[in-house]
Amino acid sequence: MKEKTAGVLADTVIYAAAFAAGAVPFAFIDSIFAATAAFTCTATLVVFAASCAFKDVSVYDPYWSVAPPAMLIAVMIKYGLWNANSVILLFAVGIWAFRLTANWYYTYKGLGREDWRYAQYREKCSAPLFYIISFFGLHFVPTAVVWLGMTGVFRAAEATEFSPFSLFGLTLMLAAVALEYFADTSIHLFLKEHAGDRRCCDFSVWRYSRHPNYLGEMSFWTGAYLYFLPLCAGKWYYGIGFVSIIVLFLAVSIPMMEKHNSSRRVDWEDYKARTSMLLLLPPRQTGRAPEEEPDDC
Repeated sequence: MKEKTAGVLADTVIYAAAFAAGAVPFAFIDSIFAATAAFTCTATLVVFAASCAFKDVSVYDPYWSVAPPAMLIAVMIKYGLWNANSVILLFAVGIWAFRLTANWYYTYKGLGREDWRYAQYREKCSAPLFYIISFFGLHFVPTAVVWLGMTGVFRAAEATEFSPFSLFGLTLMLAAVALEYFADTSIHLFLKEHAGDRRCCDFSVWRYSRHPNYLGEMSFWTGAYLYFLPLCAGKWYYGIGFVSIIVLFLAVSIPMMEKHNSSRRVDWEDYKARTSMLLLLPPRQTGRAPEEEPDDC
């Protein structure tokens, strides 16, 4: 059995067990927010235990994309939320989750092939400290911000009336998925054709942003909030938790990737000088001829 196949099977069992465990407190709690919080925290505990057992924090990687649709489906079933808003949101979240999980599968190499970010913490920290960082920073912080991002979705799914203004949010959500798709497919193509070149990928959307994949992710959650807002304008604060996702990318993910690329890409400084960090903007003139085709990942 191939290492990748064995890893996917193991992850499938882990997540089935995690969601089954999360369903227990979920079934006994009335509040939609408390019930989903209990569900996701319990599931994360199971995934964390598995990541410790396999010594691979990357076991958690699929959680970001598979937990939101699992929670939304559970909410729709438990509370009988079968209306236009819940179905539309399930469609949008489902497409986003499918694409993101498919990208995870494409890059997945098997158990024990830990992401460089996690491996970096493991190398720098002794065992007790590493597990504390892993528990809180690498597992529960992402779980918390995803749950916060979903609070607006849960509230919108409860709304029985549909607002045409919510279509602006839906459009942004779908556009964000498309942007992430183009960002990931183009970077995979570049890395396949230029493996070992240590150059940055500046073709397709990477020519206009150093982190178009992160822009897409932030845009998706912003779109989810914009879908919710017209339905619950008087309770706008219920969905404001999506901002935590934007903060996570701006304060942690992007700085880590920028630092990582500066140490491994030979043309990083030139690419950085002419390319917008996040927004899709025309390349700046630097007075130097641009490199052929460059990256980020």
